[in-house]
Amino acid sequence: MADESPPQEQQPQEQQFYRQYLQSTGPDGSQTIREVVSPSLLDADAAAAAEKQAGYTFTGFVDPSKMAAVRSAPAPAPPPAEETPLLPSAVHPVSGAVPEGYSSAPPTPGPWEQWQAAMPDQVANPSSSPWLNMIPPALATAGPLALSIAQPEIGIPMWLASGALAAGGGGGGEAIREKLAGEPLSAKNIAEQGAVSGATDVGMSQVVEPYVLGPAAKFVTGKLGRVLTAAEDLGPTLTSEGTTVAAPAASAPPPPLRVVDLHPIDLATKSPETLQAGIQTLAKQATAEERPAIAAAWVATMRQRAANAGDPVTYMRAAYEALGEETQQALFGAQKGAYERMLNTAWSGAPGEMRDLIEGATAGGTLSAGGHYGARYLGIPALGLPTASGIRTAADLTAPFAARGMLVSPGAARFGARLSSFGGVAGPAAANLAAQSVAERARQAGLPTF
Repeated sequence: MADESPPQEQQPQEQQFYRQYLQSTGPDGSQTIREVVSPSLLDADAAAAAEKQAGYTFTGFVDPSKMAAVRSAPAPAPPPAEETPLLPSAVHPVSGAVPEGYSSAPPTPGPWEQWQAAMPDQVANPSSSPWLNMIPPALATAGPLALSIAQPEIGIPMWLASGALAAGGGGGGEAIREKLAGEPLSAKNIAEQGAVSGATDVGMSQVVEPYVLGPAAKFVTGKLGRVLTAAEDLGPTLTSEGTTVAAPAASAPPPPLRVVDLHPIDLATKSPETLQAGIQTLAKQATAEERPAIAAAWVATMRQRAANAGDPVTYMRAAYEALGEETQQALFGAQKGAYERMLNTAWSGAPGEMRDLIEGATAGGTLSAGGHYGARYLGIPALGLPTASGIRTAADLTAPFAARGMLVSPGAARFGARLSSFGGVAGPAAANLAAQSVAERARQAGLPTF
């Protein structure tokens, strides 16, 4: 017996197939149903012959009464899709777009991303927002920052007072954070945060800043950092614009007997020969408190006269050399080294200075590029050294021009002095805030701190 199912309507160009079922009875009386698919209708003999050919025989058909107990076989899994080949990270197309079928390699996570991934997801206070969690570190930094600016005479070591202020700020900040987060106040958490903040501040001020951050900052800022520091050390000696000074009379006795008999002298009205001869006498007769004012008036006078010279830096160098070692020390005292650094660094356009600039740029650029590509080739972390070397090179190249500007312009000198003073306060404060934030995060995550 053959069952026929009418073919489905298909496109004329597609071939039609017929599905037929063959039912046979075995010697033991069992019935077997086989399915045969062929492009034409077959009789019983042709269907029996066709089912033995590969591609037309379907096995696994059983007695119709047993069909309900047969489970359907699961559909085979689709074949895996071909992986798209990665474009090597070292290859960059020089023209056109990346060919289709290629994809860029995923970027390698940096140290910061790796550290964030390693941090626990859950913290001790999950209800706190990141802004609330910044309250203890911020208050732990505010007290030491105010102390470093005020520099009061308190009779105890500054590092000890700074640590105590940090501990109080950290503990108070934890109490404020818990209050704003709607958590019950915990004396244990407040005391623990205060201890962590105080220990962090002491460790930063006594170990990290003087032995790690300080040398690193000096390396990165190079010559530019040194001339800015010199401008801050010189202070009014370099920023003053007045050429008149209250000097002792020639008949007045020398210190310590003389206490009065001062009269104003405008150094700018003196001829170069008279000023050169008289400045030595003024420096010897003046007291230690009077000499900085005389030095400032002399620098302002030389600056005014150098403005009419072809090269002001060379003019001021020659005037300083003409003073002699004894007068230089008498006028500038402890500031002598700072003024000489400013003079020697300032750009005057001499051929030797141009050669130094070219050599410095070449050496710094080679070191920075070599460190970057060398670490990449060897597969080792560069630790930011190529970037630091590049910044130092830029600072060294900028220093001669910055020193020249501060030497001939009181306004530029004031700006450089303020910039150095701001960096000396803001740099340690930013480092301390970062350290306090890391310590607070570690405490909340249950990691060991101190």
